[in-house]
Amino acid sequence: MYRPLPDGLTIKNSPIEGLGLFTNIDIKKNTFIGITHIRDEQFENKYIRTPLGGFYNHSNEPTIIRMVTDVLPKLKFGDQIDLNATVKKFEDGDKTGQNLFYNLHEKSDAKYFFMVATRDIKADEELTANYNLYTYPKTGVGIQMI
Repeated sequence: MYRPLPDGLTIKNSPIEGLGLFTNIDIKKNTFIGITHIRDEQFENKYIRTPLGGFYNHSNEPTIIRMVTDVLPKLKFGDQIDLNATVKKFEDGDKTGQNLFYNLHEKSDAKYFFMVATRDIKADEELTANYNLYTYPKTGVGIQMI
């Protein structure tokens, strides 16, 4: 049976705004949660949002970080990630880089966005990110329309 969200996650009313993404289980720090966006030039804003990407809210005290990569992560919900791992550049057509990921500000045109827990998250807690949907013209800070 198709499930748009991994077991352990659900969508419900958010005290921040509208609907939010919540966990029904404890999630450890540095846990891969899932893919949130896939780049496709044919779509509005150049990205397709997955169910995960459509429901997390902004917070100044985030529980997740958005990471990016050009290689589809071979990770599943619950896998641990070393966020401090050195990024390995591809060599002449090498497509095997399974740990090739960046912080969003380092590569804003990446093919895949995914989320990773930045701290231990307790069951029934909302998953939130510190993000800005618009680029401010004077500072250039923020990601436009993602």
